[in-house]
Amino acid sequence: MSEVKTASRIVDELSEILSAREYTDVIDVLRPNMRLPFDFTADAFVKLYKEDKGNFFKHVREAVMKRLEIVHIGFDVRTAFSGLKIEPMGQPAISMQDINPRDNESNIVCFDCQIIAVDKRKSYIKSGTASCGLCGHYEVAECDTDLKLKMPKCINRGCGKAPMEMVQNTIKTDYIQNIWMQEPIETAKHNMPIIFVGKLHGSYVGDVFIGQKKRVTGIFKTVIDPKKNEHDIIIDVICINDLEETEAIKPLDVEVKALKQKSKEPDFLNKIVDSYAPSIYGHENIKLTCLLYLASGVPGQKRSEINVALFGDPSMAKSEILKFTSKVAFKSKYTSGKGSSGAGLTIGMVKENDSLIPMAGVLPLHTRGFVCIDEFDKMRTEDRSSMHEVMEQGTCSIAKAGVNLTLEAKCSILAAANPKYGRYDEDLTIADNINIPPALLSRFDILWLITDKVNTLQDVAKAQHILKTFRGDLKTDEVFMSERDMMAYLNYIRELNPTLDDNVSHKIERFYQKMREMSDGEADSLPVGIRQLEAVIRMSQAHAKLFFRTRVIESDVKAVFDLLSESYMSFNKNLTADSAMQSDLTSFSTKKLTKEKAADVVWNACSDGSKNQNVYMVVFVKELVKTEKFDKTDATKWFNQWEKEGVILKNKNGTYRKA
Repeated sequence: MSEVKTASRIVDELSEILSAREYTDVIDVLRPNMRLPFDFTADAFVKLYKEDKGNFFKHVREAVMKRLEIVHIGFDVRTAFSGLKIEPMGQPAISMQDINPRDNESNIVCFDCQIIAVDKRKSYIKSGTASCGLCGHYEVAECDTDLKLKMPKCINRGCGKAPMEMVQNTIKTDYIQNIWMQEPIETAKHNMPIIFVGKLHGSYVGDVFIGQKKRVTGIFKTVIDPKKNEHDIIIDVICINDLEETEAIKPLDVEVKALKQKSKEPDFLNKIVDSYAPSIYGHENIKLTCLLYLASGVPGQKRSEINVALFGDPSMAKSEILKFTSKVAFKSKYTSGKGSSGAGLTIGMVKENDSLIPMAGVLPLHTRGFVCIDEFDKMRTEDRSSMHEVMEQGTCSIAKAGVNLTLEAKCSILAAANPKYGRYDEDLTIADNINIPPALLSRFDILWLITDKVNTLQDVAKAQHILKTFRGDLKTDEVFMSERDMMAYLNYIRELNPTLDDNVSHKIERFYQKMREMSDGEADSLPVGIRQLEAVIRMSQAHAKLFFRTRVIESDVKAVFDLLSESYMSFNKNLTADSAMQSDLTSFSTKKLTKEKAADVVWNACSDGSKNQNVYMVVFVKELVKTEKFDKTDATKWFNQWEKEGVILKNKNGTYRKA
């Protein structure tokens, strides 16, 4: 009874405080489902708050209801204002990392979080009237702070310990709901986010969904398990508000103006590419692809996110490219396919109190962000299959144990994988080399193959670059754009929305037709379908963004054409830069050509891509034999005859070039 008296006294004192003009001006104009801003840190409330921290806001709500009953005489206030939300003010938000049982027990805490799981709502008896089974005496029964109903005892001595029962038509129920809150990914320290369980009441129940970012104010409680000497943290939620996305780093107006001016220079893009992962030698095309990946397409379309896959031999800097991309991208995550499961990436089911609760994985939590997955080929087949929906539809769904849920997962994926047998074998087909099904490959906008081939000039340059890095001679601070500036630049251009005109659309259409023709009838070719057409559009828009353009022009489309052609050539060495864009070489095969034509095609295929198309004699002879039109002796004679006739000339480094 002392607890009841204390609660009644606190409510009376609160009612007296709230009768002041400064509070009645706000309370008297309240309407159902409105929010009541309440500064509990004011001196008038501090003493009462300390007396009963756990029930303080319950008492505030009761005092407000009493005031409303005075204002709205003859009106069922408690039913009409059941959705009234009291919003505490004056409480600064702190990091979830700084909340601990020692300092925050029974105190009000305010923090920012992301909702990762939501339990089903449950009903409980809030209050009611209990009747004695012997004498019929009535008593009010209410639940305590732990939502356990306290059944009163009959005050008549003659009844003894006679049980009291609830009168059915007097029972008032309410709903509760558990939510799991995680520290926002952008602000998580040491990449280890804290997770708390929150308890929602009343009108907040059913108003919170997975993936949302919220600012939560609640009472910190610990539930102790004496057997294990452990405790669980519970946040009794008082108020929950929407939280705006963390503002990304962006360049200043002056910097934007300067960059726009520099974008008109012919070497602007080369400077940006050179600034991307400067510690990695070469791979210019792949770096440009990563820039397009981070710029992405135009939001609002079927899919604006660009997905990229890197395949190649070990020690080709694939992982380093992924880590740098994750570093400069806003709202990004680097993970390994070997240590990731389908549930961890999409939606997992967690057992809690004999029930299964869906919990969001990496991809839905990084909506409108970037996920870099290394060792993509090491994922289990069933885990990789969960990526299909995410990469095309931008959603992930689950239907298990009576739970039917679909979450938004619009994030761009950059994947890296090694060939099935460790190194890429050119004698095998693409399907034999890459342990990834075609259905998943088709969901990538662009694929790159990076092979480790002996090239004296490149090997020497790469070795010198690595040695400079180890010696500390490589000055990455002298590049055109620092990591911070690049992050700001990419965050700015990502919000641009370049448009397509009819002329550019026709060019994209013609290129798509050529891509289709190139892949038609080829057993060993990359899949080309309508998804690749959409990929060209997205990449063209992203390329226009790099130059701050508001519309896509022909040079953007041509740059994407060249990039895609190079990516196709990385998988099919029989294609040259010219043949990759020509439909008449659709079913290209050296077996169908004359010896002279076959030798020309093989020469182009063996060239290093430089202006002079340098070729090593050993490589040329080896590839010429593969055409089955030459044996090794004939191939060598053919090469020597070319040199004798002056068709080819020898360079100082031992390579040959066409005269």
